[in-house]
Amino acid sequence: ILDRAIVSAKMMRRGLRSALPKRDRWHALQEYAVGETNQEEFRLLRARDSQVGSLVESSKSVPKPIDWSSWESKISNKEVLSCLKSFHQQQSALLDQVAAEDHAAAVKKQTEGWELFDASVASCQKSVEKSETILKNGARALWISFQNPPISLLSQSEWLDADQYWQAFVEKHHFYHNHLASAVEDPESKDYDAKQKADMKRNWETFDGRGTTRQNNKLLYQRPSYEYYDVFRGPLIEHMIFYLSKTGGDARMFPEVMPTKWFAEIYDIRFKLYNVLQRRKRQVHEATWSREAFHDFHPHDMEHDGEAYYSKLIAKEAASTELLAGRLMGNYILFSDSYVPVQSGMAFYKAIQTDGGKGTFYSLGSDVNCLFYKPAGEALTTPDPVDCFHSLADHANMTGRKFEVGYAAAFECFAEVLQSRKQGLAGSWFTAPGESSKDAFMRRIKRSDPAYPIFEAYAEEHRERWAGAKTLSMDEAMAQMPEIERKYMIECEEYSSVLFGVNDELAASAKLEQEQLAKLADVGELQGKLDSRDLVAIDSSGAAMKTEAVAKALEEMDSVRDKAVDLVMATKLPALEKKK
Repeated sequence: ILDRAIVSAKMMRRGLRSALPKRDRWHALQEYAVGETNQEEFRLLRARDSQVGSLVESSKSVPKPIDWSSWESKISNKEVLSCLKSFHQQQSALLDQVAAEDHAAAVKKQTEGWELFDASVASCQKSVEKSETILKNGARALWISFQNPPISLLSQSEWLDADQYWQAFVEKHHFYHNHLASAVEDPESKDYDAKQKADMKRNWETFDGRGTTRQNNKLLYQRPSYEYYDVFRGPLIEHMIFYLSKTGGDARMFPEVMPTKWFAEIYDIRFKLYNVLQRRKRQVHEATWSREAFHDFHPHDMEHDGEAYYSKLIAKEAASTELLAGRLMGNYILFSDSYVPVQSGMAFYKAIQTDGGKGTFYSLGSDVNCLFYKPAGEALTTPDPVDCFHSLADHANMTGRKFEVGYAAAFECFAEVLQSRKQGLAGSWFTAPGESSKDAFMRRIKRSDPAYPIFEAYAEEHRERWAGAKTLSMDEAMAQMPEIERKYMIECEEYSSVLFGVNDELAASAKLEQEQLAKLADVGELQGKLDSRDLVAIDSSGAAMKTEAVAKALEEMDSVRDKAVDLVMATKLPALEKKK
């Protein structure tokens, strides 16, 4: 311990010598010695200092090493002595290593890190420039304030632009000066705000139009959003549809105020749709030279018929979606994420093209008009909504059908909004990471929804069917395809009958068109329409139909449709029967 204290003292003295001024610098104080006496004393002092320095230099010697054998005979605790000895040797070796290193060379090799220093210097220079600017502005403001002329000499000059106090004085002078007797009110005063609020409240009470008495103590922009949506039903439907499509959440979680970015997206979608609809309207208007024209998917009287028109439109789309989901559920296609459904020869060919026929076919039973193909390798991923829309539109065009222009634009915008969910769901738009489509679908349905027990029973039956799925070879799958495709074509025909028989909106439009065709057949004009290609009638084989065949089909349409509807409505789901 004693030796460690000696070494520490030496290192401290060395550090003090490097930090404090050198001793020989005090010799420069000789020039302050005034007079011969003082100079003589200073000379003698320097001589004594030289003698002391010479004596110190001559008495220098190598420090004696520690005699550990001597200490071993004096200290009885050998463990403490051993620890001290090892510690001394370790510290001595460390100090010798540090003293032997070339610190100057190490500093010269250090070439990195100067960018931070340069950036700090540049930042300091900018700060100095800003400080100088502030100082200049402050000096100019003080000078201008000191040089301000009296009120009688006020004018719109350069000094007024730089002094905010006098700017405010000149701006408000004609509102509050007594001798001007101005009738103009200050628009920034509290009295003016109170009058404006009183006028808006009076207008609200007068033009509310609901025939109700309420305490109108708030302006419209100060009311909660549910009162705003209570007055404006159109924005409620628009914002709710966007919210549900954007987030996939529940209507009960509709936010009080949506983010500003969402409003901007709604405006972009709205103007994109109107751009398409207005182009369509202009073409019709210029082609027909009619007195007035209307946008597609808009009622002629928006003010009086708008709510009823869009309620029917939404109900029609909801019914079509439910029927489409029912058709998918009929062959257990819904929730079969990792499989490619095959119901026709073309679908069979495209399925095996995905991996060159290396995958496996599955059958869920003879009563299911569909085979399922699982490609080899990685599991199938959920396709993007925009790609699905483009595939559907291409299929419709290739089969001689086409979406209406406005409907296609709205459909594509809806798919884009759905796809924008991927930013918040780690690349998924329908399911959460690690979630199946069945779980995602059931999570979004309310338990109070009348359709919930149906989907719940279907999910259970879907699981049971796939638990007993049968693997088919390529030859077995090809042997079953003709019968499956035949049943699939029959299913398509029956689906059209059910579609027009169950949905009231579609049934009404179909009934009107049916009556128009029957009337043409009665007056003998139907054949002329068929010959001129104004109307085209094709049978199941793809051949053109004559007037008699068309008339007979019109007569049988109601009976065929009613039979199909009765058959479907009488069908019971086994899973629901089990729950009963």
